[in-house]
Amino acid sequence: MKKFLILLVFFSCTKEVDDFGFRTYVIPEGEHSSGSHFNHPTNSRISFDFILDESAIYQTEIPENQHDVNKIYGFSDFGVRHQKYSIRLGWRYLNNKIELCWLRHEEGRHTAATIRTIEPDVSYNATIDIKTFYYVITIDGDTTLVRRRPEGNWGLIKRYYLYPYFGGNEYAPHDITIKIKEWRNYYYYLYFYYQYFCLHR
Repeated sequence: MKKFLILLVFFSCTKEVDDFGFRTYVIPEGEHSSGSHFNHPTNSRISFDFILDESAIYQTEIPENQHDVNKIYGFSDFGVRHQKYSIRLGWRYLNNKIELCWLRHEEGRHTAATIRTIEPDVSYNATIDIKTFYYVITIDGDTTLVRRRPEGNWGLIKRYYLYPYFGGNEYAPHDITIKIKEWRNYYYYLYFYYQYFCLHR
């Protein structure tokens, strides 16, 4: 009976995750956000896989807005709202290519730059690791350093995750689907399975 209840909890917790460990986020047409998701990271490093499909290809109504970076995943920093301090991965569609970018908010000002181009329907591994003076962003083994200025903020810092978001100024021109596999959850479920189904046999 105990194992049955554990199994029930295990599968009920993972019902929104597909067989490959990916959770699907949808930004509806005419919206900015993929929904309300509020979780706190347990440390200063996140590792995840992500997949953009052909819905990541779009055309903005105002040509200048095509350069805006849309958000995939990341987290806030320094224990304040993310509009003041945060680091995220994002994308934009420019010159018939999907550009993967970093996006940083620092003292309320945002800056961004292209890391590389990516293809739709391909899984990429990403890590964002917060160090004292740099955000270390690694994509499939290639590392990009983004400057971080602590401004006297030291010690334990509370953060929260930031999920898929379109814009910029414009809303999603159509439904946009992004898949994310959060390795913190994946390892937790493996550990959970091992503890209760292997050690307690």
